[in-house]
Amino acid sequence: MGDILIERPEPRLAIVTINRPQKRNALDHAAWRGLGDAFRGLRGEDALRAIILTGEGGAFCAGDDIKAFAAVRDDPPARQAYWDDIMATYAAVSASLVPVVAAVDGPSVGGGCTLALRCDFRIAGPTARFGVPPAKLGLVYPPDSTQLLLATAGISVARRMLYTGESVGAEQALACGLADLLAPDALAAARDFILPILDAAPISVQAAKLACDAAMAGRLAEMAGQVMALSDKADASEDYREGVLAFAAKRKPVFTGR
Repeated sequence: MGDILIERPEPRLAIVTINRPQKRNALDHAAWRGLGDAFRGLRGEDALRAIILTGEGGAFCAGDDIKAFAAVRDDPPARQAYWDDIMATYAAVSASLVPVVAAVDGPSVGGGCTLALRCDFRIAGPTARFGVPPAKLGLVYPPDSTQLLLATAGISVARRMLYTGESVGAEQALACGLADLLAPDALAAARDFILPILDAAPISVQAAKLACDAAMAGRLAEMAGQVMALSDKADASEDYREGVLAFAAKRKPVFTGR
């Protein structure tokens, strides 16, 4: 079994699992690339409606594998390639055309917390904890990740996390907005959580995700043309006609993305 697993319970859903439990799912260079490749590969699947990102063995992701990164610290080209692949993986998660739900148990710290922030929603199990430890390591958290943390957790909680390196537990994460739901079984709850998304009109969801992501990044004006193009596509779609017919017949619509 590899470091990154992809399960397809049905064509509309992919479950991507970080499979390095011996490292609390901390990612080395190859695993970062593998995770990015997984998301880039799923981007082209027309039937896909949602992705769940989770970790094996009671941990979401303990961030970067410190020993693996230390091995290239004094080799500038290798270090830059490693860092570039981490950034590319974050970008691949953010660029998903379908909603991504993080099912979080145990640590979601450092790069793991950043991965969770790149998802659309975070479902926390009782052992979940979120943290950004640069203040404890003498490092600096990236500006775009800081923006996501501020927007998600609020300024006060984000500042405390950034200034101290302290982790936030599941209940506090729920209270501040880092977690959207707290459940005994994060993965099972995530699968229930995405059911309405799987049944929704795919073009509508894609446009909404694009607009929400653009607004979060302060790029709504820049992305407005793409959102309107999806609006025009929706207006001409079979799904729009199906939605109208289903509403008139008082039945559940069956959307195909066409």
